Amino acid sequence: MASITRFPFVSRLRAESNQYILHYTGGRVTRRGPGISYWYVPMWAAVAQVPVEDIETTFLLKERSADFQDVSVQVTLVYRFSDYAEAASRINFSISLSSGAWLEPPLERLANFWMQRAKTPAREYLVSVPVVEAVGKGPAEVRAKIEAALREDAEVAAMGMELVSLQVIQITPNAEVEKAIQTPTREAIQQKADEAMFARRALAVEKERAIKENELATEIELAKRQEQLIQRQGDNQLLTVRQEAAAAKEQLEAEVERGELQAESTAKQNRIRAQGEADAKRMVAEALAEGEQRRVSIYAEAPRHVPLGLGLMELADNIDVIQHLNITPDLIGSTFEQFVRDQGSKAE
Repeated sequence: MASITRFPFVSRLRAESNQYILHYTGGRVTRRGPGISYWYVPMWAAVAQVPVEDIETTFLLKERSADFQDVSVQVTLVYRFSDYAEAASRINFSISLSSGAWLEPPLERLANFWMQRAKTPAREYLVSVPVVEAVGKGPAEVRAKIEAALREDAEVAAMGMELVSLQVIQITPNAEVEKAIQTPTREAIQQKADEAMFARRALAVEKERAIKENELATEIELAKRQEQLIQRQGDNQLLTVRQEAAAAKEQLEAEVERGELQAESTAKQNRIRAQGEADAKRMVAEALAEGEQRRVSIYAEAPRHVPLGLGLMELADNIDVIQHLNITPDLIGSTFEQFVRDQGSKAE
């Protein structure tokens, strides 16, 4: 928007660099150019402001396909002005001399103009194809049709404009038709997803089976090694038992041999002791017998009263242990008579 400074009889206009100013005095263009600044008399002046920059406009076309389905075409169009005076003569770009704003919305009118000019080539294509093709391949075809038509449109050039670029964003049917069109693709995608899921599950099952087989093989190998270990431990225990039995046997044999040697030694010792004791007893008996024999011989050679005296002496020594004693007069008389005789013979 141009900036206008008002004074009592004159005003000053200052335009931006992207604004093309057309100043009219008496119905003729007296000043023109982008971004100009000047003084003027408001009473005799009229000013038009045309954009210098590229202008973008977006509109929606409602059309019908060959199979009678409603579709919407979203179009984005960029244009510029090639002849500012011609554009100002066809569209009202006049600004208020008090505020600098457009008196009418010229860009909205131009947007409607572009929409009307683009509708015919878009309709010619869409009515010739079914909705599925229009949705699938339509945007590129519609863009080419509209762009070719607008670049060859004499009315566009007559209004001092030219097309910069054009894009057909999308062509969409109504919600139900769009859902119906998407269903086969969605089902195919879902089918592929299911197949991928099934393949992934099958692969997971296969991997799990391989893991189970590996675990089973590992368990079998461990069981075999455990069996070998148990067998080896049993062999070791059997060997240990055999060694212990052999050692015990050797120990027992040694003990038996030692016992036999000890018994033999004991028997030999007992035999020697018994023989010694027998020899000692025999010697004692012989000594006693010899002593007894000597004593008997002494008694035999001694007078009769000597044995009697010895007998009495021994009687006197053992009198306290004798419980019963019979002494007859014959014994005392004969003994005393013999004693007297012996004494008499000694006296003679």
